[in-house]
Amino acid sequence: MWSEEQNTIIHSKTDVKQIIAAAGSGKTAIMVGMLVEKQKNEGFTPEKILVVTFTKKATREFKERCIKHSISKKVHISTFHSFCYFLLKQFHPYFQNRKFKLLSENKKWQVTKEILYPYRYKIGGLPFSILTKNQNEVLKNISASIVVDYEKKLNSFKDVNAYFEFEDLPFRLLEYLDSNPNQNIFSMFSELIIDEFQDTDLTQMQIIQKLKFQKITVVGDDWQAIYGFRGADPKQFLEFSTYFPHSQKLFLSTNYRSLKSVIKTSILSLQKNKNQIHKKIKHSRIGKTIVKKIYVSSAKENLLSKFQYFAEKDPNLKILVRSNFRKREWFKMGIPEKYVQTIHSAKGLEYETVLVDLVSGWSRDTKKTNIEEERRILYVALSRAKDNLVLLLNERAKQDTLLSEFVGYFSIAQTIRNLALRLLRFW
Repeated sequence: MWSEEQNTIIHSKTDVKQIIAAAGSGKTAIMVGMLVEKQKNEGFTPEKILVVTFTKKATREFKERCIKHSISKKVHISTFHSFCYFLLKQFHPYFQNRKFKLLSENKKWQVTKEILYPYRYKIGGLPFSILTKNQNEVLKNISASIVVDYEKKLNSFKDVNAYFEFEDLPFRLLEYLDSNPNQNIFSMFSELIIDEFQDTDLTQMQIIQKLKFQKITVVGDDWQAIYGFRGADPKQFLEFSTYFPHSQKLFLSTNYRSLKSVIKTSILSLQKNKNQIHKKIKHSRIGKTIVKKIYVSSAKENLLSKFQYFAEKDPNLKILVRSNFRKREWFKMGIPEKYVQTIHSAKGLEYETVLVDLVSGWSRDTKKTNIEEERRILYVALSRAKDNLVLLLNERAKQDTLLSEFVGYFSIAQTIRNLALRLLRFW
């Protein structure tokens, strides 16, 4: 049932493991397989095992798989933020004695408007969602003192009215662990299995270190680290062995999702990234594939006819775009909503046919953009395709922009391929 790589991971006796899992390598199945194997052993204590997933959806799906494999329901499965809240409610006096409420987006913007009203002329007409994005990055660029005042008053409002935001929870837990916590918190869980570890941050890493788990398994893929706008940083995954020097590095390098040509095309997007774990991805599936490049002359060009051509061949295809703004532009062209989604919302999913929009919607300001992350976002888009991958390329992309760089990846690939074909014909 299991490959050699998978068997090595499932039966590894190392206390601390880092699993580097390629796209489509079946990492969730391996995590479940580890629990199945553990349950066979005498002395199995499911209530001492913590499994952390990235989203609520992933939590539900993981629980369903555990039920299917008859894994004990005593295994604690949750997102990282839910786990933080669970420990705070169990041990932190402040959370034990008060009934907290989640601060809704609408309520937050209402409070934000009141706090920032005195600074309205300095801020201008920028929406609050942009001002406070990436931990108030835009607001910081306008005025550091305004940010200090804003954060102080927002936190005061939350404390007085018993509100919390999900991003507050790890900080609260870390503060508690740095104080004089109830010592029972350290014995609650002895083993941690955590998914999507490339999308954690330093606070989460510090919490993991301080909780003194006897066994730790982190699973992730630095090539798919795309949540920098939420404060995530792949550094924790890339430098895992510096945090846990005696850890074992294991690879899941077989992609069971995509055909060979799709895999090779996807990897082109990462060739310039310096901060990465280099890996050789193997393909498992064999079959007919289409990897096609279509050059578009303008961002305003109506792509309806091109969509219809491929939709006739695969009615379940997906168009992946970089931004919500670009998604709305596709809708205006007459493309039904069910066919278009952002790359971030497609992470973890797969489709027979994928059209990747490299015509418009990507950042134009390379100086303020994390270019390595943008390349990883492109990789995530390309690696969603199982059989057919269509690249919509802007042939008039301005020099020194992300789009011109991305178009260049595939133009070079096409040139090399044409040269190889000429050599074959010559012989």
